Amino acid sequence: MSAHKLLNELLGYLPLRAYARGAVLTLLREMGFSVKNKTPLTVIDIFRDDDSGELVCKLTPDGTGEFTAALSNLKLDITHPLYRKVKDYQAEVSEALGKQDLEDSRQAQIDQDDRGAFRVGDLYKKG
Repeated sequence: MSAHKLLNELLGYLPLRAYARGAVLTLLREMGFSVKNKTPLTVIDIFRDDDSGELVCKLTPDGTGEFTAALSNLKLDITHPLYRKVKDYQAEVSEALGKQDLEDSRQAQIDQDDRGAFRVGDLYKKG
């Protein structure tokens, strides 16, 4: 499913309940919110990030403050009608990021091999 189609479907369910995972949970705690992985957050808007293309949610943990988090770092109720579609989307994003990390590490190795023992400082050494 395309991110655009999922975005349109999710917009029809706003506001919706979601739960923080991983880094989002840590961030909220560092911001002073008393949250656990079972603490419901309210998604009040969803948009597509211009740079990454990933779906981003505008959330409120307490009804007053707002912050954003990638949909891939949130969890919907298992009873939500779009639960499976969101889970599939998250798997696709995770796989794409894994491939990107692999490509980045390959490029780093190519750069290292190309550079070899050369250092910019070598240009300024008196011979």
